[in-house]
Amino acid sequence: MKRNKKEERFNEVTQLLRGIVNKARNDQLAFDSVFSSDLDLLFTTSNWGFREITLVIAIARLLNRDYKASEAFYNCNPRPLFEQPIRHILSENNIPHRKSGPLNVAKATVGINDEWAGQRRPANVAAAVVRLVKWIENAQHEELENFTVCLLARLLNESKKAEALNINIEPQTDPDFLYMICNRLIKEVPDAGNTPQRIFGLLLHSYHEILNTGIKVTGYKDRASTTSTTSKKPGDVNEETREGLILKVYEVTVKPFDQQRIIESFEALKAYDEMHNTYTNEVIVICRKCDIPSELSITALNGVLGKYIYQDIIYYFVDIFEWMHLHLVTMPNESKLFFYKEINDYISDVNTSMKVKSLWKELNSDIHHEKV
Repeated sequence: MKRNKKEERFNEVTQLLRGIVNKARNDQLAFDSVFSSDLDLLFTTSNWGFREITLVIAIARLLNRDYKASEAFYNCNPRPLFEQPIRHILSENNIPHRKSGPLNVAKATVGINDEWAGQRRPANVAAAVVRLVKWIENAQHEELENFTVCLLARLLNESKKAEALNINIEPQTDPDFLYMICNRLIKEVPDAGNTPQRIFGLLLHSYHEILNTGIKVTGYKDRASTTSTTSKKPGDVNEETREGLILKVYEVTVKPFDQQRIIESFEALKAYDEMHNTYTNEVIVICRKCDIPSELSITALNGVLGKYIYQDIIYYFVDIFEWMHLHLVTMPNESKLFFYKEINDYISDVNTSMKVKSLWKELNSDIHHEKV
């Protein structure tokens, strides 16, 4: 049976990468002072897309000597190249990565050059990527292969660092302890909004799962950078029936929920309602007191901060910390145990931020020492 081109491409890249990984594991590399400092810079940012786009470009160049990312990045078909064989190898080796990291930092640019770097942050990391691209395009095949081995060695080292931060937790149902760790995680390592979104979603999910309410909680597993319009969902987190009917829409944020955010939310809701022939007129915004719009009608309550009406949708603003504490106090112990395990599983995942892992380990080490 004749194999199709996609399968051949997948096998070719997979075989190439497995060979490179084996060399990286066996220390068959020689760091070149020409690229080593720039390579180091790729690992100074929490935006993993910079190192991932560099890996894609190096692999694409190894496959095709005529490929020039500085002039036409998309000529290597980066989405299928990264999301299929490269992500497969990264997952196989427990290397932290994002679903579409290279595409997120490329942002539909023509070439990975100075013009592209001028629009990216951190600026010094983007500039390092451009210098590495120039080096890649001038390197001989053996030099480029050695560079790719060095890059994979650094990525494998990130895997080891992530694994070292994983911990075994003891069951906890104390709502004050659980609130404390959630509070500190949100305040100290928000991870671009991923931490509060995951904590809020898991608290809701744990409640419904243990009580078998029949209500599904969706959206919270998506990265916070995934917009509602892109994901075709009405909000960051949603409560739905088993049949998929939306019951409640939540936006979760630790950034100002200003007029622009309200307009974006409104447009996503209207697009969803039009697609599904539904009507949504309420959104609950889970946020901090400092994130509410200046035009908000303030209430005298501590938990419910106020409401804001935009056209035909009412936005209710709820204090994230007040909501968490009340929810933890009132949810069954079985739900608390389930939540604690689920949040640990999320943080233990290789693709969760190192800063989140480090604080989680510290918080759980503190409670362990108190018991000893």
